[in-house]
Amino acid sequence: MDVDIKLSRSSNQAWGFRLSGGADFSFPMTVVRVSLGGLADQAGLKAGDIVTKVNGEAIQHLRHCEVRERLVNSGNEIMLSVVRNLKFKRAV
Repeated sequence: MDVDIKLSRSSNQAWGFRLSGGADFSFPMTVVRVSLGGLADQAGLKAGDIVTKVNGEAIQHLRHCEVRERLVNSGNEIMLSVVRNLKFKRAV
């Protein structure tokens, strides 16, 4: 199931989530932690969500650090497109 999640913050509040993966890890960018009661939790982001787009840009081809850079430089609003309930195996 595809879901769009919009996160908004004031000032430099933490987004409240952690990602793992990226093209350099041969594993899709996956939410591995969501802070209980944080902005991401309130917006509906869930651990296990696979992020496919950041602010409308497909990220499957990006390295982890490139995705992080886009999140850091996005200001106070982020739109994440995620896929839920899919299982992936790491490429060997």
